[in-house]
Amino acid sequence: MTTFSFAPRFSEVADARRRLDRRAAVAILREDLDRGPQTGEFWRDVSQYAAQLGENALSREAARRFAATAPHDVNHIFHYAMVLSRDMLIHEALRQLDSLSASGRDSPAVLHLRAILETQLGNFTRAEALARRGIAISPAPVQWLALSVAKKFTPGDPDIAHMEAVLPRVARAPGPVRAQLYYALGKAYDDIRDVEKAASAYAIGAALMREASGAPRGEAWNKFVSHLLSGYTAENLARLKPSGADGSRMLFVSGFPRSGTTLVEQILTSHSEVCGGSELNLVPVALTPASHMDAQLDGVHLTSSDADKYLEAGDFTFDDAMAYQNRSDSADPWGDIGRDYLAMAEDRFGPTGLAVDKTLNLGSFMGLLLHALPKAKVFWLRRKPEDCALSNYRLYSQQGSLPWTYSAKDIADFFRAEDQLYAHWTKMFPDRIHTVQYEDLVSDPQNGIRRILAHAGLPEEPQVFEPHKSKRAVSTASMAQVRSPISTARIGAADAYRVFVQEFREAYYT
Repeated sequence: MTTFSFAPRFSEVADARRRLDRRAAVAILREDLDRGPQTGEFWRDVSQYAAQLGENALSREAARRFAATAPHDVNHIFHYAMVLSRDMLIHEALRQLDSLSASGRDSPAVLHLRAILETQLGNFTRAEALARRGIAISPAPVQWLALSVAKKFTPGDPDIAHMEAVLPRVARAPGPVRAQLYYALGKAYDDIRDVEKAASAYAIGAALMREASGAPRGEAWNKFVSHLLSGYTAENLARLKPSGADGSRMLFVSGFPRSGTTLVEQILTSHSEVCGGSELNLVPVALTPASHMDAQLDGVHLTSSDADKYLEAGDFTFDDAMAYQNRSDSADPWGDIGRDYLAMAEDRFGPTGLAVDKTLNLGSFMGLLLHALPKAKVFWLRRKPEDCALSNYRLYSQQGSLPWTYSAKDIADFFRAEDQLYAHWTKMFPDRIHTVQYEDLVSDPQNGIRRILAHAGLPEEPQVFEPHKSKRAVSTASMAQVRSPISTARIGAADAYRVFVQEFREAYYT
């Protein structure tokens, strides 16, 4: 069969997704991969469809076929490397990039990706060298941003002067591009404790990103969360059929970004009985049959794209959960969802050992998650609001991914929603959700780690008390911090940013 006589059945996949029939959509993609050719440009789209359905193994195979399609060039290999890095197959991703020609390896996009991958592995010296090569070829703001992640700046650092000199040259660039340079400068100024300049750089970068992304609808999200939680009472949850799925291997780490979730993930994955951890983002995918991705609440329209853009969460109300249960012809509808999630997790972690899913912002579907996986356990991170807010504010995020991080008020709006979710679910599931207060953990790590192990049902092992020595790849913004010993250095870090803290407190506490 040639590539000219074969066409993936994208329309059928789309129809299945509209019916909320994830399994049917996956079956179509799997059949296409079984009967289709080994090469073809269309495999890139198949890879993306499979990833949206949580089928990362299918996605990787389709991406491999796209990479094998002539010509063997940067675009094909780069896409495959990106898919591999998504699944934390970092060494294989680097091998693919190394297979490129010399000119391909020296393309700015490839150098940038290689720098990020080396940073994830903790190879900061190598990452810095790659970022510098990228800057030498094309001093784009994104290359400086990669350098800022890989290194710690010192007073008099010539890189700071170089970035300042680049600013006028990118004055006509799109706002999100200029913002990358301002975030890099903000990090550099913060490293050398020039808070005034850091605050100014972050403010400009955040304003550029907010202008490009649009103001997030924090009030609408808070209203939606209140509506969502009103349906999840103990009486209503008792109306759901029991789940036959197990899920005892899963340890979920939740909380807002920059609240300490990566540290807890690192602690758990340092244990010999834990096979790995990652931000899977697969819970809402598994829950697709129970979703109704179009909410109408008191005249405020909250679409799935809004929810995905803000918190990667859909409309999983109790009414929709009951609607799914009533229309399902399965004897175990919630077990089906639980088993679908576990199959996707097995693709990532293998069949044995405990596994950590550090998906952030699980709160909007925590009730259905814990019902579908009745033996899973949760660690919910909490951190001093001011410090967590500042850390999010200083974090560069791609346009559309975390649009609520670009102003103190926006952050406060979404923190209030998180507070609602945390209060509700910890009251509903006090035995299954273990609260980890970041300040307590870093101030007394010995006892904090022991409590984490106890909740996970794990025996003590010496290496978990030194999680910074773990050699595993880390893909979050905390790539540098987790390579250092546990420290209290970040407690109270927001106090130096007085204007930001004042704006946040006025919005959050009032």
